Amino acid sequence: MEIKILDSILHGDLKPWKLDTSNTRHFTELVRTAKAVEPITNAELQKQLTALLADYPPLQKLLAAEATSNSITLQQLLCNIDLPKGKDPVTHFYSAVITAETLRVYNSFMQQSINWNDSIDIPFQAGRLLNSLKVLTQQTVAELQERGFTTIPDEQSSFIHFALYYLKHSLIQLYFGIQESFKDKLTQVTTLEDFYTLDLVESFSNHLELKYAADLTGQISKEKKGKKEKLTFGFNGKKDKLTSVINSLCTQIELLKEDVSPADMLIQILLSNDIKPGNVQIHLDCDNKNFRYVLQKLIPYFNSLSFINIEHSKSFYSKKGTLLKANNFSKARSFDPKEKATIDNIFKQMQ
Repeated sequence: MEIKILDSILHGDLKPWKLDTSNTRHFTELVRTAKAVEPITNAELQKQLTALLADYPPLQKLLAAEATSNSITLQQLLCNIDLPKGKDPVTHFYSAVITAETLRVYNSFMQQSINWNDSIDIPFQAGRLLNSLKVLTQQTVAELQERGFTTIPDEQSSFIHFALYYLKHSLIQLYFGIQESFKDKLTQVTTLEDFYTLDLVESFSNHLELKYAADLTGQISKEKKGKKEKLTFGFNGKKDKLTSVINSLCTQIELLKEDVSPADMLIQILLSNDIKPGNVQIHLDCDNKNFRYVLQKLIPYFNSLSFINIEHSKSFYSKKGTLLKANNFSKARSFDPKEKATIDNIFKQMQ
């Protein structure tokens, strides 16, 4: 996973000190055009970034080359920092580009990781991306220090100060969002304090608070300990199509033991806005490899369907009667499950 567009703010075409800002109206038009529609899918985010980078064909070409599954609903970053608001067209331009690109990198990486091996590919690829983010953050800090930008930018600050500051903290958000998503697969995990004091060589006393939002696993946010959040898979598709697919899966690949857990029971929990862990029992009649593949095909139509959320529901049991956990799906990874062709054909009904 490359971070060339973010890198270009420090080393390439988007350097703020090289930017011609004489026509501020042009930046206003770029931002307004890009923000006409709030992106919900990868395709819409890609379109927004392409509009923002209208003056930079090489960067648009990079975007096109890294396009992922465009129909997937965007996942929000797991970590957030309260960043300053733009005060003029140019600062609005930089905040829009950096925000959109940070979200795109995160979603592209999460989408690509679905097909990676948990024990080899994910640690390598996540470690590689984290190192790139750390290096660019260090270089951004060095640029801020060299220019004497030691405070939070305000109304009197230059747009260069704003862009570098915004880049630094967006990189930190992205770094810890990726690390949080794959921390169980990484050989080394760093704390925010160590990142500041050891990697950035900055005083931790001046750091901005990093807020951990409710993540894809449906776990309780670190900022909201003690307050229970409802568990839901967050279906965002059409109910009739989902019903048709589940019924077909039960008929054609014997997805469920329907004498104890009929198709309607599975549909109900998939659509529930408040899953009560362990309240129902869904018993599979297919093997874990085929069920994992079914889940992978379902995930694009949900906001929070994941292997860890299946575990948290305490509702899914294997063909042998074992309560399924996230690591069962890691062991069941297969690029060619027995019923793949049949499952692929059934999911055409979702289109």
